[in-house]
Amino acid sequence: MAIPTPQQQATPAVRKLSRYGWVPDLPDFRDKMYGAVRPIPASLPGFVDLRPHLSPIEDQGQLGSCTANALVGALEYLELKDKVQRFVNLSRLFVYYNERVIEGSVNSDSGAMLRDGIKTLAKQGVCSETNWPYSIANFTKKPPKGCYQEALNYQILSYARLNTIDEMRATLAEGFPFVFGFAVYESFESPQVAKTGVVNLPEKGEKQLGGHAVLAVGYDDANKRFTIRNSWGTGWGMKGYFTIPYAYLQDRNLADDFWTIRRGEQL
Repeated sequence: MAIPTPQQQATPAVRKLSRYGWVPDLPDFRDKMYGAVRPIPASLPGFVDLRPHLSPIEDQGQLGSCTANALVGALEYLELKDKVQRFVNLSRLFVYYNERVIEGSVNSDSGAMLRDGIKTLAKQGVCSETNWPYSIANFTKKPPKGCYQEALNYQILSYARLNTIDEMRATLAEGFPFVFGFAVYESFESPQVAKTGVVNLPEKGEKQLGGHAVLAVGYDDANKRFTIRNSWGTGWGMKGYFTIPYAYLQDRNLADDFWTIRRGEQL
């Protein structure tokens, strides 16, 4: 077998997905607002990067399970943050199935709302990926009863919705990531973004391809960019991560549904 040269290894494959998977949340007046329960500090650090404390990057493959991938990444971070004795890789397929139970779409690869994924983590939890592996062929199958019993060990206690850039920066500065969804345009699938992980605002005339859910894990005030964990494997972007302008997340036509979750504390 021929061994790829370093130049060959450095060229990432361009990712093409027929379905991304973020379905925007429906309005709900019951949503807890982060700004109402967490006063924003007068000053925040200019730079935050939670990547060293995150679990390994995953790959959602050709399944619209990005909401489950983002939320499981957030919960695995909380497990590691709490210094659990044995890290458990959590089941993305379990979350994706139960999101779709709530939405009545278990028989189709419909994507899902982040709020319904969060409800799954709060009410049912999530089992290990060892017990319910990420086998795309099984995405319409209900996990075994034992998975639901195990899932009770991996639940979240509280969650809140973020609305402003300062709230997003504040939760990251506090040491907590947040999930969100954004509108994906053609440039996101370009070879340049696949290689550099640098995402910019869409140009006029770009075609929208779908909606994608991801996990924000840092920010840089000097460049006015957030650092984002994707779910397309480590061969894409900056070893699976990318950066995106603050302005992208400020525009509700481009991004929405910003949520932060907590495992052992009440927001």
